[in-house]
Amino acid sequence: MPESGIPKKFEEIKTEIEKAVIPHITVKIFMPEGVDKEEFLKLEKDEEFLRALGDFTEKWLKKGKSKKTV
Repeated sequence: MPESGIPKKFEEIKTEIEKAVIPHITVKIFMPEGVDKEEFLKLEKDEEFLRALGDFTEKWLKKGKSKKTV
């Protein structure tokens, strides 16, 4: 039985609503060499890590570093 596209569409709509309510970005962070894969993947839900990224982002933007884009 073919898989329905409904869950994917739901996630897309959910993401758009979340961005409208609480603006956010999604970025890829590639796993550094020599790092434990399980520990690295846990960072995605690590509140302390996410707060640290938020703090870093705020400092980065205040310094005007966001003007350089890829």
